[in-house]
Amino acid sequence: MRTVFSKFKGFIIDLDGVIYLDKRPIPFAKSFISYLRKENKQYVFLTNDSSVSPVEYSRILSRLGIKCSDNQVITPISNFIEIIKKDSAKKEKIMIFSSKKLKSYIKKQGVKIIEDLSRFKETKNILVSGNINFNYKDLMYASLCIQNGANLYATSIDNSYPTELGNVPATGAIVTAITKTYPTRVTNLGKPSKKIFKLARERLGLRKSEILTIGDNIKTDIAGSNISGIKSALVLTGKTSRLIAKKSRIKPTYTIKNLKL
Repeated sequence: MRTVFSKFKGFIIDLDGVIYLDKRPIPFAKSFISYLRKENKQYVFLTNDSSVSPVEYSRILSRLGIKCSDNQVITPISNFIEIIKKDSAKKEKIMIFSSKKLKSYIKKQGVKIIEDLSRFKETKNILVSGNINFNYKDLMYASLCIQNGANLYATSIDNSYPTELGNVPATGAIVTAITKTYPTRVTNLGKPSKKIFKLARERLGLRKSEILTIGDNIKTDIAGSNISGIKSALVLTGKTSRLIAKKSRIKPTYTIKNLKL
């Protein structure tokens, strides 16, 4: 695959199922990043998992021996912060349903959050991000917020994500439960939205033709890259099997077994 990778100056790389599973490096991931650095290639990591902040992700990757700066990690939260900063009317009356660490990070970015759940009728916007501690109370108040006119932002609409145990429920499954209570429009902040791929491209500072997206999810990584006009490589170390890829109408530019060079 070295010949394919050599064609591009920049890479948009997914994390779960590509670089690691359950925060354990997937074979050849570290050597692949080392190759990019040696060849002076640009790269950013783009994940739909917003259980922790971009800063925390860069620390996790560094602990795994994968070179990464804070600015090289893009999550749906990065997209959310961009939206909020550009529209002053959306900076207030926000309720966040996420992990404590992520909520703390968002607050540090200057976003004013409603902490008291009983104020759900005042809430104008809610952000939902799947996390291990999401519970029925969160589900109830998120539903009450949208019933009272709040806009619903989701860090992703992925129904599942890969782990060593298998595919487990993700933010999309939670959002589906919320909208089953009260149907509403969902603004997807993550892949496959064109906006988050645009943000990744801006971080790289390269033309679309110079970039390759590498991901394991054909419905988010590959679909999002394709609709954004960026070439894509489906890697078979995560969510999508070769059989699923063959049956899918969404086709990557390349299909690769792993990141072995």
